[in-house]
Amino acid sequence: MQKLPKESQSYYLHTIRQGFNQHSDETDPERISQIIHRAVEDSRWIVKKISMEKIIEELPLEALPGQFWGAVRIYTEKPHIINRRICGTVNLWIGISHEVFSRQNVVKSLEDKVFLHNFVDEVDKCKRTPANIYQDENLSECDINIHDAIDVETPSSSTNNILDQDKDFEPELKQIDVIKDVLFKEGFRSIQEKSDLWCNKIVSQDKTKEVDEDDNCKEQSEAQLPKTTLVKNRQLKIPWQDLLDVNTLRIAVIRRILPKVLKKFTPLLEVVLMDGKEMCVSYLAATSTITPSVIPRVNYSFFFTKTGISLSYFTDKDGSSLEGETNIVWVQKNVLPKLMKWTGEVDEDGTVENKGSLRLVDVQEYNQLYQKLKIKYGQSLVKIWPESTDPQKYVFEDIAIATYLILVWEQERKQKGLSTHQTFVDLGCGNGLLVHILSSEGHQGLGIDIKKRNIWDMFPEHTKLKEGVVEPSDKNLFPQYDWLIGNHSDELTPWLPVIAAKSRYTTRFFVIPCCAHDFDCRYRRKCAGRSQYSDYLEYIKEIGTVCGFEVWQDKLRIPSTKRVCLIGQERTYSASQSHQTFQKIDEFIRERTHTGMNNTENQKNVNSWESHGHKKSEHENHTDALWSENFKARAAVQPVRNCTQLEHGVREDLVSTVAKMLMEKKHIIQVEVSKTAFVNWDRGGRMTLSDIAKRMESNQLSALKKECGGLQTLLRNHKHIFNILQREVSLQVPVPEWKATVPKTRIKTKHCWFHINHVKGCPLPSQTCIYAHGDEDLKKS
Repeated sequence: MQKLPKESQSYYLHTIRQGFNQHSDETDPERISQIIHRAVEDSRWIVKKISMEKIIEELPLEALPGQFWGAVRIYTEKPHIINRRICGTVNLWIGISHEVFSRQNVVKSLEDKVFLHNFVDEVDKCKRTPANIYQDENLSECDINIHDAIDVETPSSSTNNILDQDKDFEPELKQIDVIKDVLFKEGFRSIQEKSDLWCNKIVSQDKTKEVDEDDNCKEQSEAQLPKTTLVKNRQLKIPWQDLLDVNTLRIAVIRRILPKVLKKFTPLLEVVLMDGKEMCVSYLAATSTITPSVIPRVNYSFFFTKTGISLSYFTDKDGSSLEGETNIVWVQKNVLPKLMKWTGEVDEDGTVENKGSLRLVDVQEYNQLYQKLKIKYGQSLVKIWPESTDPQKYVFEDIAIATYLILVWEQERKQKGLSTHQTFVDLGCGNGLLVHILSSEGHQGLGIDIKKRNIWDMFPEHTKLKEGVVEPSDKNLFPQYDWLIGNHSDELTPWLPVIAAKSRYTTRFFVIPCCAHDFDCRYRRKCAGRSQYSDYLEYIKEIGTVCGFEVWQDKLRIPSTKRVCLIGQERTYSASQSHQTFQKIDEFIRERTHTGMNNTENQKNVNSWESHGHKKSEHENHTDALWSENFKARAAVQPVRNCTQLEHGVREDLVSTVAKMLMEKKHIIQVEVSKTAFVNWDRGGRMTLSDIAKRMESNQLSALKKECGGLQTLLRNHKHIFNILQREVSLQVPVPEWKATVPKTRIKTKHCWFHINHVKGCPLPSQTCIYAHGDEDLKKS
């Protein structure tokens, strides 16, 4: 050992220990000599070839180890919140160890055994992403098989089953096996394969803590979602709590990184190493591909010390490539500050509240299906979109919602052994696109909205859409359908759980709350400590609970600020207790509406239930009376309330009044009338919106109160006259034609307001003003 270089001795000892761990029963002196000789050679080779670790930056921070691991957990489980190219991750294999391992050894082994093993070409050839599928002349976009677009689903029971559904991914399976061999040599053992050993080690490491071995093993071997979720979660769970409890624990994770855009990126493998003793986490790229990468092409680590958090990365002994330098700068500027921020926000015990998205569905399945539906429906619908709304938002938003619902329903069929696709009713379906996608994917349904849209006529016959009003009463129950959908259903949102509960015992609901409505009025916040939106979500969940549902909450990935969905699938009462539940619902509605329902009609409902039996009463309508007397459905034609519908005379009077107020004060400025000349012009003073409102007459204020925008909206509609900055109003300065940003087709199509109404007239000559100075100067639009 003394003949080895000083920097090789630690590697020599590590290699010796690993060799004897693998051959603990070896007694042959010649074999032992071979192990020692190989350790010497490997140690010399490692120092010559191994990547060296270089510290980039260390930021000072006072925190506890639990807070560091909590921040690491956020970044590890949710890298997409920093890296927008990523859809999510799938843990394919998790190993644990209590032995000291070498990160440098792992990095070098990955470079030599994975990158240089020709897996790159094999995997790229087999992964037929949409980008190269389109090059096949025999396939159209709509003919692409879902397995061609992305990896198949990943059961958590065994890595050997990950890709066995598609032989095209055999190279990646081999690659995973090679990575596992690298980790095995460093002492890691699978928590799935060695769960009993894992549990015993946990108990022996922390005897002061009582551990239920059976429960712990069950949790580690195949983690499950909480009881209030939909289905068993196939995603392997990293034992974060054990990492905190046992400081000698080391964890290795092989995971797949799922890209958002499959036309440009392919799924990649990454190895995450967590060392509880050294307080370090490393992210190592385990796939090299010719396609662009969604993750940094650099192996980097975060260290937690008594003074702060440091970032390092592995570079060749002779230096690093330009690409590696660029990637580590990205990590330094984007990931390290976020990690610092989260460390200060996480609880001292490392507890991280799961507020992420897509918690109730498999992320890989979601990404897989969303890409398929986006190819199938996306661009074709955008091209023919006949509505005035933005198709880029509404088309892809409804595709994302449809993807989520299809997965939820698929899981439900597997869980309950259903053989037929679920049926649905979309209350307040709007453009009907969600109904069209779900119906086209095999779910028979109906969409109802108070107003027909232009796009309805473009849908095929199997897309059932109906124009009509849905009022909360016994005549608007839907016992023949399985699910009720409320996608931004406004005033019907609080009624969705009630209608579902009274339609049929097996009717379920899915709702995305948006505008805060109560049963018969605008929602009044109950808890001042919460935001209006979060308080309203809790209220809808309360309604669902009163209606006898287990209410599950999840967050969708849609381009909307209101993207939380609530699901009521399982009931908390038996079918024989339905009439008692109905009475609780009616009482709750009476308390919230202060009007009450007709007691005679309520008694008829109860008597009907008892006399005809459960099966008959839940399918029959008993009365047409509204469940709330003050409920009002929105009008089919919504009034335009942006101050554009004011009478012309009233609008002109308001504009003239404000302009006169501003002209009471003089403010002389120089206005450019040509590229070489200026003239003096009185712009007038400035006034706040509140001061202007105080001086307006009562009849003028009454006219404005009818418009939701009010005074500010009125003035913004006349931006060619008024300028509003930080709620202060002043007159605009006329701009000559060569500085104007309006299209040439609109020049001289309107009269100049300043030329007609300003005391000094328009400062610009007719030749350079973009507005007409008189009828003879006016052009047709």
